[in-house]
Amino acid sequence: MVANNVSDKLFRIMEWVLLVLFLIFIMIPFIMIVLTSFKTPLEITDIPNRTLFHRIFPDSFLNFRNLKDVFWGTASQLNGIPFYRFIINSLIVTFFSLIPALFLGLTSGFGFAKYDFPGKGIIFYMFLGLIMVPMEMISIPLYMVVNKLHLTNTYVGMMIPGCMSAFGTFLLKESIENIPDSYMEAGRIDGASELWIFFHIIIPLITGPIVTFIVIKCTWSWNEFFWPMLIVSTEKMKTVTLGMSKFSNDLFREYSQICAAVLLSIIPLLLVFIFGNKHVKVGLMSSGIKG
Repeated sequence: MVANNVSDKLFRIMEWVLLVLFLIFIMIPFIMIVLTSFKTPLEITDIPNRTLFHRIFPDSFLNFRNLKDVFWGTASQLNGIPFYRFIINSLIVTFFSLIPALFLGLTSGFGFAKYDFPGKGIIFYMFLGLIMVPMEMISIPLYMVVNKLHLTNTYVGMMIPGCMSAFGTFLLKESIENIPDSYMEAGRIDGASELWIFFHIIIPLITGPIVTFIVIKCTWSWNEFFWPMLIVSTEKMKTVTLGMSKFSNDLFREYSQICAAVLLSIIPLLLVFIFGNKHVKVGLMSSGIKG
């Protein structure tokens, strides 16, 4: 018995050690980005002549010049366009593509989970098929449609591919299926309409999966590069990912400013994840009520 307790404690200690090492391994790139954003170009290029401590840490953590130059657009690579302009563009595209994607995911997931209609299985598997189709395969016909509608270089044109999410339909459908049908039957007996049941019974019971989808969808939209690159033609309409590409060329790379731009670009996503972190695990693991 004592031997079993000792082995269990050793196993838990090993688990914690491995988790801490894994966390450190994951955090190293982020830590280096933060540290490099405070460095001057000389601190980066003069690494062979510096001590190990000064190779890793900046001379001063009060050197906000890189962050200010990038944020206000005084960095040479930005040509006077402030980086916050790219952040605003990404916020607009992310937020206004999230709303229809969430609404369509909820309504279609509700329909697939709780109603029977002809061809339900085939249509649902077609939705699943959309998840496996990469954006690159439909980019050319989609661009032709957007161009015909004169929506290139506009917010609406950038939002069109993200206004529907097959993954959202799948996630929310699986979550709604776990809600007992007796809840809906009780609402119908009380005279509630289907819309009332949807908004007052179904949605409150799947807040975890909803927040999970919001976090994942915001991450996908924020990091999208290929579609904005195709459709955007002016500097002022570029998103964060396109704005960051301006800091790298064939002749020169300003690593301190690149890291400053990366740091500024991840702050909105970090805030979304912090506020939604409590619900993400619940949404992925339980996905609603087990009946």
